[in-house]
Amino acid sequence: MSTPVTVSNGLEGLAEGPEGDTPMSFWDHLAELRNRLVKAALGVTLGVVLCFIYATELREFLAAPLHKAWLAAGMTGKPQLQVLAMMDAFMTDMRVAVAGGIFLSAPVGFYQFWMFIAPGLYAREKRFVIPFVSASVVMFLAGAAFCYYVVLPWTIQWLLSYTQSTSGDTTVVYNLTLNDYIRDATKILVAFGAVFEFPLLVAFLSFADILTYKSLLRFWKISVVLIFIIAAFLTPPEPVSQLMMAFPMVGLFFASVGISYLIGKSKLKARAAAAREAEAEAEAELAAGAVAEAELAAAARDARVAAPPAEGAAKVVDRPPGEPPTT
Repeated sequence: MSTPVTVSNGLEGLAEGPEGDTPMSFWDHLAELRNRLVKAALGVTLGVVLCFIYATELREFLAAPLHKAWLAAGMTGKPQLQVLAMMDAFMTDMRVAVAGGIFLSAPVGFYQFWMFIAPGLYAREKRFVIPFVSASVVMFLAGAAFCYYVVLPWTIQWLLSYTQSTSGDTTVVYNLTLNDYIRDATKILVAFGAVFEFPLLVAFLSFADILTYKSLLRFWKISVVLIFIIAAFLTPPEPVSQLMMAFPMVGLFFASVGISYLIGKSKLKARAAAAREAEAEAEAELAAGAVAEAELAAAARDARVAAPPAEGAAKVVDRPPGEPPTT
């Protein structure tokens, strides 16, 4: 007896996904990831080109916190940013264009990221994709705005004031370089935009039942230490900007605990409501089945009563008592 031959499509052993989800192999996932990364890179490239056209205006925009801090520190004149090599101005404009392109293409990048995740979500979860994309862009820009209007001016002002207060009778002349200032400014702006995404990351993991508020609270001490370490890596090597990044991150961490708690509570309520609804549907189905069975039994009984006698059956004739049966 021959054994039937089955044709493999490479999808065996894959877990069944959400409703309407098409099973994908590992290579299919890589192809989808490549497609999303290419689209995000095209968005960044277009943003870089547009920002390079306005590199001078963007460079002046990034230098505004320096001017503000310079005046607040009581410095005379205007701050001067020098270049030390012929390529410095061009490379600085490229750095400005790249940073501006990242911010300008942020909606495209976040949309591609969430659309890569969306096929693995259930229908009730996919409706949150657009709100998550919008919130991601808003939080990214909010982090950069907090850095631009608060962190940069205060950090620069503190550094300038500290130098002046400790110089004594020595005249200190600042020889600030354009490349160093723009490098540090763009780096810290992007870093603050990234760390402000933490509550959204926690919200997504809570929606996916990967993370709970209890697990966050269980490791809060380790998390705070990691936050200060991350802040030290993402900021210039001076304490003010490190602390001004670490403290908001700690606040965002505990805000994320609250968000995770609310999401978990809402999911428990939704599950309880779904369980009650399923129980009510099951009881309704049982009641409907009982009614149907009763109706079928009544119909069968009525059919037996109304049915005519079969052929050849003896006919019973009513007769007075004592009268012999007729033949």
